[in-house]
Amino acid sequence: MLSNAELIILSLVNEKPSYAYEIEKQIETKSMRLWVRIGIASIYQVLTRLNGKGYLEFKIEREGKAPERKRYCITESGQEILKSSIKDALGKLEWYYLDLNLAIDGSDILSSEEIRDCLKHRLDTVRYSLEKLRLDISELPHKSKESMIKRNVLALRLTEEKIVENLLEEFETYRSE
Repeated sequence: MLSNAELIILSLVNEKPSYAYEIEKQIETKSMRLWVRIGIASIYQVLTRLNGKGYLEFKIEREGKAPERKRYCITESGQEILKSSIKDALGKLEWYYLDLNLAIDGSDILSSEEIRDCLKHRLDTVRYSLEKLRLDISELPHKSKESMIKRNVLALRLTEEKIVENLLEEFETYRSE
């Protein structure tokens, strides 16, 4: 199966043959960094890896005096693995590897006040994110993939808001016992 970064990049190239900079712009335009960790350096590494596996091919292009660049196209085997990976991702249970859980586990090193301050800051950030997501969603066609994804992120953020509110309460009780 494909990694998340491989799946995203294969999917974008499947939509439209692209070079790395275009893929970066699509990731920005679609606000994909809200829900997947991928940097510009990762894009180049993943393109090279997918090409090495035979899932992508490229053609060297040059426009005017601009430097040469590689325009990537998906191969038949790339489409097959993409289709298989999307089916797998749609049908499997989601595993949540949360930074928050790592922090809770290691929080004994912090004072109660530090924990409270960090959680309050996180709660403020979550609430700001919720406002922005609601605004973004209101400006999108309801039946679009982008709207579906942002509504998924919104649902997760709403859950995160409740989790952080509960943690603020629980840490007060936990630390006072």
